[in-house]
Amino acid sequence: MSLSDWAARSIKPILFTVIVLCLMGIFAYRTFPVSILPDVSFPRVVVIASAGERPVQMVEAAITRPLEEALATVPNVHRIRSRTKRGSTEISIDFNWGADILVAEQLVNAKVNEVRPELPADARTETERMNPTIFPVLGLTLDSKGLSPTELYNLATYSVRPRLARVEGVARVVVQGGLAPEVLVEVDPARLRSARLSIVDVTQALTQSNLVAAVGRVDHQFQQFQVLVDGQAVDTEALSRIVVAQRNGAPIELRQIATVRNTAEDRLTVVSANGHESVLINIIRQPTANSVAMADAVKAEMLQLRSSLPPGVKLGIFYDQSILVNDAIQSVGEAVLIGAVLAVVVLLLFLRDLRATLVTAAIIPMTVLVTFLLMRASGLTLNLMTLGALAVGIGLVIDDAIVVVENVFRHLPSEPDLRSAVRAASGEIAKPMISSTLTTVVVFLPLALLEGVAGAFFAALAITLTLALLVSLVLALTVSPSLCAGFLRTTSNHGQTRLYGRVLNGYEKLLRWGVRHRWLVPVAGVGLLAATFFIAKLLGSGFMPEMDEGAFVLDYLTPPGTSLAESDRLLRKVDQILLNTPEVATFSRRTGTELGFAITEPNRGDYAVMLKPHRSRSIDQVIEEVRGQVESGVPGLEVEFIQVLQDLIGDLAGEPAPIDVKLFGENQQELERLGQDLAERLGNVKGLADLKSGVVEAGPDLSLRVDPAKAGRLGLTAQTVSEQAEAALLGTVATQMLRGDRQVPVRVRYPSAIRLDLDAVSNVPITTPGGATVPLGSLGVLEKRLGSTESAREDQRRVVDVTGRLDNVDLGTAIAGVRKVLADKPLPPGVSVVLGGQYQSQTQSFQNLAEVLALAILLVYAVMLFQFGSFRAPTVILLVMPLGLFGAVLALWATKTPLNVSSFMGAIMLVGIVVKNGILLLDRAQEAERAGMSTVEAVVDAGRQRLRPILMTSLTAILGLFPLALGLGAGAEMQKPLAVTVIGGLTFSTLVTLVLGPLLYATFAGKAKTSR
Repeated sequence: MSLSDWAARSIKPILFTVIVLCLMGIFAYRTFPVSILPDVSFPRVVVIASAGERPVQMVEAAITRPLEEALATVPNVHRIRSRTKRGSTEISIDFNWGADILVAEQLVNAKVNEVRPELPADARTETERMNPTIFPVLGLTLDSKGLSPTELYNLATYSVRPRLARVEGVARVVVQGGLAPEVLVEVDPARLRSARLSIVDVTQALTQSNLVAAVGRVDHQFQQFQVLVDGQAVDTEALSRIVVAQRNGAPIELRQIATVRNTAEDRLTVVSANGHESVLINIIRQPTANSVAMADAVKAEMLQLRSSLPPGVKLGIFYDQSILVNDAIQSVGEAVLIGAVLAVVVLLLFLRDLRATLVTAAIIPMTVLVTFLLMRASGLTLNLMTLGALAVGIGLVIDDAIVVVENVFRHLPSEPDLRSAVRAASGEIAKPMISSTLTTVVVFLPLALLEGVAGAFFAALAITLTLALLVSLVLALTVSPSLCAGFLRTTSNHGQTRLYGRVLNGYEKLLRWGVRHRWLVPVAGVGLLAATFFIAKLLGSGFMPEMDEGAFVLDYLTPPGTSLAESDRLLRKVDQILLNTPEVATFSRRTGTELGFAITEPNRGDYAVMLKPHRSRSIDQVIEEVRGQVESGVPGLEVEFIQVLQDLIGDLAGEPAPIDVKLFGENQQELERLGQDLAERLGNVKGLADLKSGVVEAGPDLSLRVDPAKAGRLGLTAQTVSEQAEAALLGTVATQMLRGDRQVPVRVRYPSAIRLDLDAVSNVPITTPGGATVPLGSLGVLEKRLGSTESAREDQRRVVDVTGRLDNVDLGTAIAGVRKVLADKPLPPGVSVVLGGQYQSQTQSFQNLAEVLALAILLVYAVMLFQFGSFRAPTVILLVMPLGLFGAVLALWATKTPLNVSSFMGAIMLVGIVVKNGILLLDRAQEAERAGMSTVEAVVDAGRQRLRPILMTSLTAILGLFPLALGLGAGAEMQKPLAVTVIGGLTFSTLVTLVLGPLLYATFAGKAKTSR
C-alpha cells in the first residue's frame, strides 16, 4: 500500500495523532524560554585586573604584558586585545568560533593563576565569559528625599536585593549608587608626631587588636568548649579606647591621637535617575530563564516590597527589556496572522471552494504548533529570530498542501470517486514535492559553517525554518490527503474562471512564440544579468539590520582630569535636555562608573535612556536632536550614542563601533598624533558621527620623585614613603566592625584638609624609623605632570583605534569615504592600518555567506539530479536561478534597503524557492515526454498544468512575507531585508521560471526531439 493510499484510508488515526501533537505544541509554547535574542555563547572571555592607582606605564609593564604573553598560549585563541588605564587593565580574548567556551574560560583562569605570582601583590583579577545575559533585563531605581545615600545603600543592599535575588530566573542583582557605611579614624598629625608614631603603626595596631580568634578547644564534664580570644570593639567608643602603643610605660589610646566617627565611604561615583540622586538595581537573568516571566515575577515582588519600604521611599523602573520582548513577539505574531489571512484569501480566489481552502489552510496552524514542539525538543527559545522564521515561512509551509489539493482538483474529472482522485493526485505529486521541499531545506545546511554574529543569530532562524518546512511536507503527504478524502466534495465547481482562462491562453501563446524565437533567451538572460549587476552597484551595504529598540545608551567623556563634582555639574545640563525631550520616558546616569566591566575615571560614564512606546519620532530622530542639543549646550563633552541591543551585540562580538580604523605601530606618541589627525579629517566624511581619536587622557598627576640619598639618610626607602603616603592620603582599611550580621570597614587616614589640598600634600608628615617626622616634599622633588594616555594593544602590538558611528548613511558608503581619506595622506613608515569594527564583521560574514550560497547551489543541484536522473533539467533550473536575483536587487533598491546579512539570507532562501517551482514545472514536462509528447508540446502542457499551483504557491509566499516587508512593529526590522529580498526575487523569478525555464528546456532538447 502506497503512502497516498494509506493516508486516504486512515483519516481518523492521522487526525487524532496530529491533534495530540498540536496539543503538545501548545504546551511547549507555554513553557518556552523567551528572550529578545537567541541564547548564544560568544567565544569571548574578558579578564579585568586592577592594581590601585598605578600609572598606565607601570600597569602595562607589570600586569598587561605578563597576562597577554600567558594568554596567547591558550589553544584556539583568535585575537587578544587589551586596554590599559590608570590602575587597571581589561584584556579581551576572542576564541575561534566553535571552541568550547566553558573549557576556554577554564584555561584562561588557569593561565591567570599561573602568572599571578609575577603580578604585583595587590593586583586583583576577575574573569567574565560574554553572553547575551550580561545586560540587565530590568533596571530599577530606589530613591528618597528623606534618606541619606548610606541609608539608601543599606536598604537596597540588605533589604531589596535579597528579596529580588530569590525570584525565579534571576542570576544576579547588582546595586549601583548610594554610599556604603564606614568607620573613619582621622589621625591628628601633630599628636601622632608627639607620640613618635607613624600612621602605618596605627593601622597595624588596629589590625592586631580588633579581632576575634579561635585558639583551641577544651573538654569539661562531657562538653566541649571552643576557646576564643575576643578583642572585637562593639562600637566606635570601644574602638577609640584601643591601645595603639606604649610610651614611658603609659598606654596611648586611639582617641588620644585620632577622632573616630561613623561616616560613609568617599564619593567616587554619582548615580542618578531622571535627574535625581538614586540607587540603581540591575536585574540579570539566568541564561535559560524566560525574560518576560522573570520580569513579571520581579514586578510582582516589587509590589510586595513597596508596602514594606520606609515612608517616602520610591521603587521604580528605569529600563524594562521585557517591553521590547513582548512588543516584538506581538508584532511578529501579528505578521504571522496577517500573512496567513492573506495566503488564505489567495487560496480562496484560486480554488473558489471554501472546503478546499480550509483543508489547505489547516496546515498552517498544524505546522506552527508541531514546529513549536520540535523547537522545544531542540533546545531553541522564543526570540526575534525563531519567531521571525515562522513569520518568514508562513507562506511557504502551505506550498506542499496547495500542490496536493490543486492536483486533487485536477484529477477529479478523470477519476471515478473522490478517494481515487486523492490517491492518484497524491501519488503523482509525492516525488517532485519531496524533492522540491528538500531543495528549500538543503540550502540551510551550509549555514552550520557560518561563523560570527551572523551565524550565531541566523542559525536559529535557519533551524526553525527547516523544522517548519519538514513538518509541512510530512503533513502535506499525510494530513492533506486525509482531509481531502474526508471533507472535499465532488460536486463543487473546480473549473477555471474566465480571467484565469485568459491568463492561461495568453501564457500558452507566449510559450509557443518563445519556442519559435529561442535566440532571445540568451539575449534576455545576459541583459538581466547585466541589469542585476548595475543595480547591485547602487545598493548600500550594512552588517546587521538596525531596529528601533525604544532605548539607547549615551556614553560621555568630560575633559581629562575633570573632577567628579565638575563632571556632575556639566552633566546636569544633559539631564535637563533629556527631561525636556518629550519622547523620553525615563533615564539613568552613572558618572565614574559604567554598565560594562571597565574601571572608569570620574570624567567618564553613561546614560541609559528609555523612550515612550507611542511616539511620533523614530529613535534615530530623537538621538539626532539630543546629540545636537548636547553638542551646542555642553561644549567640551564627548558623546557617543548607540541603541542598547546594538551596544550589547557589539560588546559581545568585540566590535562595538561600525567604523574602526586601527593604526598599528611601535611609537605610542606617533600613533596618538596620527589618530587625532585622522579623526579630524574623518569629520569631513558625510554621515560619520561621534568620532573618537582613540586617544584617552587620564587626569594630571602630582608626582614625588624620591631622592634616594635624602631618604636613605633618614632610614627611609621609596616603599616605606609610599606606604605612609598612601595610608595618609587614600587611607587604609585596618579592620572591620560587626554591626549585626554586617561588617563595616574601619579606615585610617589623615583629615581632609591635608588630603584634599594640593598645597598641603608636600607637608604630609612621614615618620622615620627613629620616630622623627619630615615633610613628604623634603624627600624629593614634587611636580605636577600631565596625565598619561590609555594604552591599547592588539595581539601584543600597540594600536590606536579611531572610531565613529553612522548617521543616516549605510556602512558601505561610509567605508568608501574612509578609504578616500586614508588614500589622501599616506602613513609614515612603520605604521600600518586595518579597517576593523562592524565593517570587518560584515566583510567576514559576506565572504562566509557567499561560500554558503555556493555550497547551497551544489546541494540543490545534487537533489535535482536524484529527482530527474539527468543533467538537462537541473542545468536549466540552475541557469534560470541567477536571473531571479534581478527582482531581488530591484526590490532592495526601490525600498532603499541595504544589502546586509538579513538580505543575503533572503538570497540564499531564494535559491531553494526558485528551484521548487522549477522542479514542479519540469517534472511535469518530463512526464509528458515519457507519455510520447514532443518537447515543445511537453513544456506547453507542463506550463498549462503547473501554472495555477506555481502562481498559488508564489503568491501565498509573497503575501505571507508582505507584513514583514513593511517592517511594522517592534523587531520587524530584523527580517525586513530578508522579506524584501524574497518578495522581489520570487516575484520576478516566478515569471522567469514560467517563461525562460520551459524555453531553455526546449532549447537543450535539440531540434530532432522538439519537432518530433
